[in-house]
Amino acid sequence: MSPEERAAATVYTSGEHCPMCAAAHGWVGLGRIVYVSSSEQLASWLAELKVPAPPVRTLSIRDIVPDLVVEGPVPGLAEQVHDLHRRFHRAS
Repeated sequence: MSPEERAAATVYTSGEHCPMCAAAHGWVGLGRIVYVSSSEQLASWLAELKVPAPPVRTLSIRDIVPDLVVEGPVPGLAEQVHDLHRRFHRAS
């Protein structure tokens, strides 16, 4: 993709980027991101399920790439992602 195409692209994802992916998103100049569930929601869900915290601090995409256009979380769909985490962590 050309720099212009990257800047015009929209990335859709079920979960907000981790800090490393957010940095890569910013470094390569990708455009808008739309995510279903946030890092803050994930941290809360993992604590609720008594899952150990990840080794990397959860940060908002906006903390990493402040000028990026970001949309999310998506309330109706976020609950579906929450349910997937409940099912996954209870099964393991």
